[in-house]
Amino acid sequence: MSNVEIVRKMYDDFFVRGDSDAVVAVLDPAIEWAEPDLEFLPYAGLTKGRDKVSELVFPHIPRTYEQLLFRPEVFIDGGETVTVMGECVAKGFGNPEERFPFAHVVRLRDGLVVRFDHFVDTHKIARTLRAG
Repeated sequence: MSNVEIVRKMYDDFFVRGDSDAVVAVLDPAIEWAEPDLEFLPYAGLTKGRDKVSELVFPHIPRTYEQLLFRPEVFIDGGETVTVMGECVAKGFGNPEERFPFAHVVRLRDGLVVRFDHFVDTHKIARTLRAG
């Protein structure tokens, strides 16, 4: 399976099937998972290690968002780096839905994800996650 196919399957596993365990299975034990640094995001910043990502990132997503969907439109094959671009739909509990472009840069080695960087419109994320 190519790196693009691995990354494409991650989106399908998580956002279509809701199977975070399938995503965890392709993470390197020493993965670095980088999310935007936002005070409203309980898993903001850099999380290191597959166990920590599984514990501190994935379970918080459904607790943070009423809806979060990434619709990948473009997968750019850079060999060991796959860049994914598309539209994100996000809605915090009791807050407005926001739509905006996203980019994810996924670095792989030997079929495992070693780094995941999430680039997004932080203003719109903050707007849908803020209280009241």
